[in-house]
Amino acid sequence: MPSISLFAGSVPANYDKYLGPILFEPYALDLVERLKKDKVEHLLELACGTGRVTKHLVDLIPEEGSLTATDLNPGMLELAQSKIQSNRIQWKIANAQDLPFDDQQFDHIVCQFGAMFFPDKEKSFREAARVLKEDGKYIFNTWESVEKNPRIDTMWKVIYEIFGAESPDFFQKGPHSFYDKDEIQRLLLNAGFKNVSIETVAKTPKYNQPDDLITGFADGSPLSNYLKEKNEEVQAKFRKRLQEELSEQDKVLANTVPSLALVVEATK
Repeated sequence: MPSISLFAGSVPANYDKYLGPILFEPYALDLVERLKKDKVEHLLELACGTGRVTKHLVDLIPEEGSLTATDLNPGMLELAQSKIQSNRIQWKIANAQDLPFDDQQFDHIVCQFGAMFFPDKEKSFREAARVLKEDGKYIFNTWESVEKNPRIDTMWKVIYEIFGAESPDFFQKGPHSFYDKDEIQRLLLNAGFKNVSIETVAKTPKYNQPDDLITGFADGSPLSNYLKEKNEEVQAKFRKRLQEELSEQDKVLANTVPSLALVVEATK
């Protein structure tokens, strides 16, 4: 079964084009707004993806500062680099569980919807604490449960309806797998962080075209790799059922995408 964290081929471009403006831009702006009140000088971004947050973070960095943007997926990092032209950004492929940086190198670490993909989350938090300066801040967001994100919940129900027991575990073990506040706090405290705060943040973005969500998930997520293994008839059936269910949901939600996530802040 394709990896839940595999973003390769045409997936990064479709992810950025269709899902980026709808799901990720509102929360990117939220993270950046929170950093404006801090003195940010040397910042590390983990799991920067296609640069949805990076393009805003660079404006916060003073002339004598630095921004290091990292991701484990080369395809995502390449797309981000092609979109954001700035000599103030150092781009680097890096594993959040084994960061190639010196101790106490950064005063802030930011991660947008990446922590849930880290296999050993406590290890990644320990690495974050290691490369942070004393009193440095780690801020990240993570999606709430699938059930609390109605558009995604509909997607999951259609997947299960069509594929049954063969359904991929993308949502359960990927984006919507890390939302237990007690667990998040415990792992951060174990890793050496303090002053942990976890805030539930709701956003209600809108889509321009009804098919944007369908195309985004079918062609711009690891679900794409799973669907490619199916014949064209099954793929068409999946898209048709998803369109039917989302259209029915539109009667209540119109073109909105009610979203719920957690924003976590902690200091070293």
